[in-house]
Amino acid sequence: MKKIYTLVCFILCLYCANAQSTKKTDSLQKVLAANIHDTVRVKTMSKLAYELRIGNEPAKAIELFEKAYSLAEKIGFKTVYWAIQNQIAGTYVAMSQYTKAMGHHNKALQIALETNNKDKIASTYNNFGVVYYSLADYPKTIEYFQKALKIQEELDNKHMMAASIGNIAVVYSHLHEDSLSLVYQLQSYTMHEKMNNREDMIRSLSNLGNLYERKKQFEKAMDYHQRAFTIATEINDKDGLKMCVGNIGTIYFAMGKTNDALTMFLKSKKLIEETGDKKNLASIYTLMAAAYKAQDNKKEAISCLGKAYDIAKESGIIYEQKSAAEDLYVIYKEKNDHKSALFYHEIARKLNDSIYNSTKNESLNSLKTQFALDRQETDLKAKAVAELQKQEEEKAKQRRIIYIAIAVLLLVLIFSYVLLQRFRITKKQNKIIENQKIIVEQKNKEITDSIHYAKRIQLALLPSEKYVGKEMDKLKGSAKKS
Repeated sequence: MKKIYTLVCFILCLYCANAQSTKKTDSLQKVLAANIHDTVRVKTMSKLAYELRIGNEPAKAIELFEKAYSLAEKIGFKTVYWAIQNQIAGTYVAMSQYTKAMGHHNKALQIALETNNKDKIASTYNNFGVVYYSLADYPKTIEYFQKALKIQEELDNKHMMAASIGNIAVVYSHLHEDSLSLVYQLQSYTMHEKMNNREDMIRSLSNLGNLYERKKQFEKAMDYHQRAFTIATEINDKDGLKMCVGNIGTIYFAMGKTNDALTMFLKSKKLIEETGDKKNLASIYTLMAAAYKAQDNKKEAISCLGKAYDIAKESGIIYEQKSAAEDLYVIYKEKNDHKSALFYHEIARKLNDSIYNSTKNESLNSLKTQFALDRQETDLKAKAVAELQKQEEEKAKQRRIIYIAIAVLLLVLIFSYVLLQRFRITKKQNKIIENQKIIVEQKNKEITDSIHYAKRIQLALLPSEKYVGKEMDKLKGSAKKS
């Protein structure tokens, strides 16, 4: 059963709607009615054309875009050439006129190449991928998404890298390369989440939900779709809402809740019709047909599949034609309407051959291999850079250690020198003190010696006490005799 997840997160082409376009349109028309400079007129015409486009008036939008481009060429306003061509191509994509869209994308690419504007070159490559995806040319789709991604990696444009990786994931999912798709989708979502790109988070969450639904992990799938629906509601993203509602319906259908599924499909159909999205209108009719068939309402199922087939054929959407034709074949076969069954079986077979012929498969395998090699080379380069950075950090760390060791050694040497000088000064001072001490001691000795010497002189001059005593006794005796 065809899912709504064919709505890839095409960031670059501005394929979205805006509910407030009427007020803006009136305001811009008033500006154009005034006497304004030609460059301002070109910009205003482009803005008005864009509002007409998202207001479901694509024919008027293209007419005004063409006038804006003619005036820009007349006055040599080259800076808007690429943007206007890109907008014209985007409008044709919204109208499912892919051949005309491709022509204008080629003009946009030529302008980008002439100015060597890598960002615009990458954007245009991405837009080519969008068109080839719509035409079910998956090898070309992956080729251009890879070209875009390679330039975006060179520019380190993380936002657009995440978008391109998500786009590639969707293509692989469409080709039932689920493991590969899951790896890229998770990588894309993680990048968008880090940058808080909420619109892109809606697409990534929805695509993850569809992958888990395919694995029959319905609770996990529903959780992803509900998270996407919550964000879409918060930011009033109508494209996101129609996708989320349709995807929730597919979960209900897978769980056997047919009535709930049909209710969600009808809500999604209303939202899709409001935005004039033919591609997903064909998808939702296919889903509604499956729900009616499950209710054994084959009449409504055939009616929905007929509408899906007609819309897809008119719009040149090959995969939707094939899907509707296959389902019509099955229903007519069950009704024993062998003629109608054979008719749609042949259509489905031819369409299937046009999508999956051997040349395309070989090309796809080659692209997958080359992409894997490119990614491997990128990873190796990243690892090499990381290793070099690690080595540089280690060298820087070693240098810091050496510098610290040298600084410590210098401090030790300076401290040692200071201590040595202090030691020398102290030793010198001690020597001086020692010398002074010796001098003092010598002086003291001299003084002491002098005192002793004087004492000896005194003792030598004074009579002894015994002698004095005798003399005193003699004097006393003499006195008595007299």
